[in-house]
Amino acid sequence: MELQGKRHAMRFMRHLHINDIFLKDGSSDSDLWEIARSFVSYGLDIDELAADIQSNQLLSALAVDHEILKDWEIESLPALTFVTRDEALKIEGLYPYDVYQAVMAELLGYVPTRETDWNVEKVLGHYDASTITELAFILELDKPVIERELKKLSLQQRCRPVPGCSGEAWATNK
Repeated sequence: MELQGKRHAMRFMRHLHINDIFLKDGSSDSDLWEIARSFVSYGLDIDELAADIQSNQLLSALAVDHEILKDWEIESLPALTFVTRDEALKIEGLYPYDVYQAVMAELLGYVPTRETDWNVEKVLGHYDASTITELAFILELDKPVIERELKKLSLQQRCRPVPGCSGEAWATNK
């Protein structure tokens, strides 16, 4: 689905993750196709998806990704690469935000600032759905604070719990 755009692919993968749909025992390709059909309302073109799967474009894209991983000698994910005219830097693994900020400051010559006006509603609007844990991590707030904010937004009918997620995932009302 990434061939139709990263946003479609990320929405689809988040939907699978949040609804705990990843291939379980007894799941089949037809189950995934049924889920993909539900994303037509998000702009996913099912006919194009089927054509992408049948074409060599998918294999070609994977081959390019593999070559990039090989050329950069990337052995673990996530991996970020920073490239300027003079140098290139690769960081493999997950690090605190400060590490990435220091690397960018070194390469850019100034300290980039973090956008600070994010709130629960803005994060939910950016992603189709988010778990309380994700919201707490992104906003650097405690879970009880996030839960209170979600209840307020729910009373205002601006968000709702995602069905089947035991109240852990929430989405905006569109």
